[in-house]
Amino acid sequence: MLWKKLYNTVWIAFFSCVLIPRWMGPYVGLSVHALLGLILLVRTRINARSLAAIPVPSRLLRISEVTAGFAVFQLVSGLALGGVSHLAPNLPFVLPVLRGMHIVCALAILAQASSVATAYDMWEEKELKSE
Repeated sequence: MLWKKLYNTVWIAFFSCVLIPRWMGPYVGLSVHALLGLILLVRTRINARSLAAIPVPSRLLRISEVTAGFAVFQLVSGLALGGVSHLAPNLPFVLPVLRGMHIVCALAILAQASSVATAYDMWEEKELKSE
């Protein structure tokens, strides 16, 4: 049932993008956003390891590893964004740059997780030929 886990990763990525503190309030939203981000990081690492254990096309392995790498970067950029916004909110250009990096990375994770889930599903159903 790896395909379910891969598609669930897409939903986790989607909700972590949608449920940001601005819409849920600063305390609840930030906590939920951070929790979903940690779950996403763990899930992408598990996905990459699960895919590495089976004979899937190498492109799926590369994309899943990159997605997990993006999740690590996302954690670092999120911590930096939170730290700077609380400790030095008046630094010029820093907050918008960090926020922009965080958003772009979130969208990349969402796209890559979707790509892996769809490609794996196609491969499992023999719609995609293995190398």
